[in-house]
Amino acid sequence: MTHKDPTQQLLAAYTSLLTGQITYNGQAVTIGTRIPRKKQLYVHFFIEANHNYNTGDKVIYNTTVALQTVSIQEISEGDEEPANSVQDQLLQLLGDTTGLTMADFTALTASFGDSEYTAEMVEANYIITRKLRINHFIEQN
Repeated sequence: MTHKDPTQQLLAAYTSLLTGQITYNGQAVTIGTRIPRKKQLYVHFFIEANHNYNTGDKVIYNTTVALQTVSIQEISEGDEEPANSVQDQLLQLLGDTTGLTMADFTALTASFGDSEYTAEMVEANYIITRKLRINHFIEQN
């Protein structure tokens, strides 16, 4: 069996699953694999780890997707509600594998890995970042 890399198909499945599904204050939150310009609230996701576990007759990957929610606010604000709201919505959507459709792979599991929290103040902004990791076992078809 020829090994294929699942990362691009998994990222495309995430894009398809999440686009238009996450909102805050009635507005759709920008979601994607690129960091958008001039957005105050967005989700940037990427492959953080990808390990091949070839069993001889099956090719299985253990792939970790990191979803980074970023809320950029005025220094005087520091409201964590936008980032928390987006994180809650992400966790609800990513709990099962039914929405992750890929042509050459099947997502067997999707489980919460861990999360990180950072808040920093720079000269002009207060930046709240939440990083969520979702671990997947993916089988090549």
